[in-house]
Formats: sequence, C-alpha cells, structure tokens
Amino acid sequence: MISSAYYLDTVALAMFLACWLGYAHVVQRVDAKRSHLMSVVKAFRRRWIERLCERDNHVADAALISNLLRGALFFASTTIFILGGLAALLGTAPKAAEVASHLPYTRQMAPWLAEVKVLILILVYIYAFFKFTWSAWQYNILSIMVGALPKPGDTDGHSDYTEAAASVLALAGETYNNGIRAYYFSIALMAWFIDPLLFLATTLAITAVLYRREFDSPTLKALQKVRVEGARGG
Repeated sequence: MISSAYYLDTVALAMFLACWLGYAHVVQRVDAKRSHLMSVVKAFRRRWIERLCERDNHVADAALISNLLRGALFFASTTIFILGGLAALLGTAPKAAEVASHLPYTRQMAPWLAEVKVLILILVYIYAFFKFTWSAWQYNILSIMVGALPKPGDTDGHSDYTEAAASVLALAGETYNNGIRAYYFSIALMAWFIDPLLFLATTLAITAVLYRREFDSPTLKALQKVRVEGARGG
C-alpha cells in the first residue's frame, strides 16, 4: 500500500510518465489521420531532398546539414554538463531537500525521495543525450549520402536514393524532436522538488503547450499555406 504521505507523489509521477511517453505515441498514431507540425515539415524535408538530387552544386545543402548537425551536437554537449551537475547533486540530495523544505509552499521531503527525484531527472537527461547523439549521427549519415548522390542526369535508382535520403533526414529530425521534448518535460520534474501538485500542474501545462505547438500553432498554419506534395491540410 502507498503511504498517504506519498500518494500525491505517486499520482503525479504516473501522470508525468503517461504524458511524456504517451504524447509521442499519440502523435505517431494520428500521423496518418491529422496534419501536424512534424508531418508538414517532413513533406518539406522530402522536397528539399528531391531538389538536392536535381542540382549538381551542393554547397548550400552542406551548410544546411552542418547547421542541423551543430544544433544536435550543442544539445548533446549541454546535456553532458547537466548530467555532471545532477551527479554532483545526487550525493547531496538529502541536504538539498532540507534546504528546499525551508522555502515557502514547499513540502517536507524525505531524503530517499529527494534522491529518487534526482535519479529520475538523471534518467530523463540520459534519454535526451542518447537522442541528440543519435540525431547527430543520422545527420552525419545524411551528409555522406549527399556526397554519394547520383548525377542529376542519372535516373537509375534515383527515386530509391531520394526515398532513402528523405527517410534518414526525417528520422534525424524526429529523434532531435524527442530529445527536445525530454528537455521540456524535465522542467516539470524540477517543479516536483517544490510540490507534487505543482509537478502535476506543470506536467499538464507542458503537455498542453506541446499539443498546441504541434497541432494548432501559427507556424503550422503558415506552412499549410504552401502546397507541398505529402503535406496534408488541416
């Protein structure tokens, strides 16, 4: 049986896991039924690869891929520093919990619970690190594929190559997005150190923000005005 003192913590953590892990699953399930930001951007990515295969000069394309790669590497290196700080915090979690308990509106926290909270936060950032590094590696693969592109006049295997390169680019973007989403939900975990109810409220608020940006943002509406093959209307 769960102690009444930790009931709210358990409920808030369960809701956090449901929102974080369930959100990505829901987006994948509705991908074929409803237009959203990632599906529309995926169509633009495919258009980019198609145009890339039609021209012989790829200097601008290499710069774009390099820019995407730098973004993934930046977050990967930043995550390493965050993990280092959290590892140092883990050894002093009970003392940090004691200090936090003196703050206004902060509940008393058991030392073991403080360590659990830090451990969960570490796991989230480890997940983000693996996502960012894998995204960077996928962009590296894409850069190699760009270097091995068939000549513009060579139609043999052109469509298959375009499909493969577009898929790698889309997977790299989705993996990067998963890492960013972990960063968003880590903010909710930080609120857990103050109060489980604040943790629950922050989790729901972040989920609502992500949903709006994915399915009802001005950016999505702007992209939907452009006719791109594969981009579905709202």
